[in-house]
Amino acid sequence: MSYNGIMNKKRKLSREGYFMRKQNLFKRAAVLALAGTLVMGNAMPSFAAGWQWLDGNNDGIAECYYFDENGQKLTGTVTPDGYTVNADGAWVENGIVQTQASSSPAGSGVASSQAGTAGWYHDGIGWKYRMPNGYDAGDTWAWGDRNNDGTAELYYFEPDSKGCYLFDHAGSPTGYENVATVNEEGARMVNGVVLTQPATPVYTPENTYNAQGVSNIALEMVENSREENAKFGEIMVRGELGARIDVTYANGFKVSYSRSVPSDKTISVPVKFNDKLLFQYYDNSLKSAENIADYLHGKGFRGGYGGTYADGDACWVGLDDGHSMIWGENRNVSLSADYRNYIQK
Repeated sequence: MSYNGIMNKKRKLSREGYFMRKQNLFKRAAVLALAGTLVMGNAMPSFAAGWQWLDGNNDGIAECYYFDENGQKLTGTVTPDGYTVNADGAWVENGIVQTQASSSPAGSGVASSQAGTAGWYHDGIGWKYRMPNGYDAGDTWAWGDRNNDGTAELYYFEPDSKGCYLFDHAGSPTGYENVATVNEEGARMVNGVVLTQPATPVYTPENTYNAQGVSNIALEMVENSREENAKFGEIMVRGELGARIDVTYANGFKVSYSRSVPSDKTISVPVKFNDKLLFQYYDNSLKSAENIADYLHGKGFRGGYGGTYADGDACWVGLDDGHSMIWGENRNVSLSADYRNYIQK
């Protein structure tokens, strides 16, 4: 390739921020807040062969790498589209590594096109999973369709001194020796069979609200078992070694299941300040429990014990159907399934 050809290609790559012959490396989770409704689309990743700019050593300079359809980086070879990559996998022309400035957050190791995006990403070292709150997941299981066959498998991201990376070899992650095993690709198994779910949720009803402004989907999910909620499509699972298992779903809700008391469940929205998905009257400008209680009384919510009242840092909301909500100090809302049992005690 001539010098002009190389420079033209480099300028094209710089303009676009990444180079890809076919399509993006994977479909990332998209979090959209529109008219108070949160929708998470393509939350379970699929992988397609192609190029990706990555700043793996966080020096402010990104190199270009080619990943195959299994998400593996090619090294020391010629890529299917005819370009050379060195032993580290970086694209080279005439022995010179091709680079561009990285606009990633300092120390993140994330390509500029990935910064702040929820879902799977590769930082030049290995696969990571960015949660909807913007932090990388550790001690977390995440669903992904790595071979684009329409079926997602469950993978673990293990924390260590280098960060939290995909556990991609056969065995059990640390702490899960008697709980879970994965195959040689990192997919979780039960009795030797890989756990799967559809890559696209099979049940995606419209989010509507009851007379008190509470999401009807949330009211259904907080009564369901985890097995019954599987139709909504799981994205991420945390806390299996503790007292509660937290499962985030493709529709934007997170359900916390008690391991010992099946009726003890709460549902919330993991993306901060998008709580209108759960509660139509949510207003993040309210700063105290007293302000929240006064606001809800003005909306017709009854006061007093069993109704709506401020208690310390939180406002307790007794709903007409027997459920309860807590609008807490951090201004997030959660809905509980066991309030009726609480009232009867």
